[in-house]
Amino acid sequence: MTPYEYTPEGPLQRALNRADRLNWSLGGVFLWLSNICLLIMLGLTAATFILRPMGLAPYWMWPWTMVFFIWLSFFGFFALYARLKDVRVDFIAGLMGPIGMAFTRLLADAAALLVTGVLLWQLPAVLATSRGVFDGAILPAGLELPRIALSIPLFISTFLVALAALLDLAKMASGMPENVTDDYPEI
Repeated sequence: MTPYEYTPEGPLQRALNRADRLNWSLGGVFLWLSNICLLIMLGLTAATFILRPMGLAPYWMWPWTMVFFIWLSFFGFFALYARLKDVRVDFIAGLMGPIGMAFTRLLADAAALLVTGVLLWQLPAVLATSRGVFDGAILPAGLELPRIALSIPLFISTFLVALAALLDLAKMASGMPENVTDDYPEI
């Protein structure tokens, strides 16, 4: 059941359901961003394979392939969590019944908060060490991509995963079911 299939009861559940719908939709946006990064990365790689035998191998293609790979991973971090493709062992929890499902829900949210907390705690250190440019990732103006641009999608995704985990805990406390789906239903 996605947030679009749930009928909330009362003002608190309506507010949480609106937030959950926003979270779900934002997960879809990040899923698209990941896919776009993948397509660009694959396009650059294919162009490299095709152009190299012709004696054409623009230097900037390889660095941009790496940039899009990094961004794909970082955008995908939130997309996987928001769209329910994170790692959980529901078949074991299902054997324990509703208590097992509630326990794994709580455990998954706590683990997400722990991981995102550590990542966000490291934000100042990452910002302090992300000086300079990513060599070869040339921008249209001739400058190279600042190194900090590699980390921005990670910290945006990390912050959103933390918010999604907190939202799920609030939903659980208000008696709302967790989102469950076998695919990526889009609205």
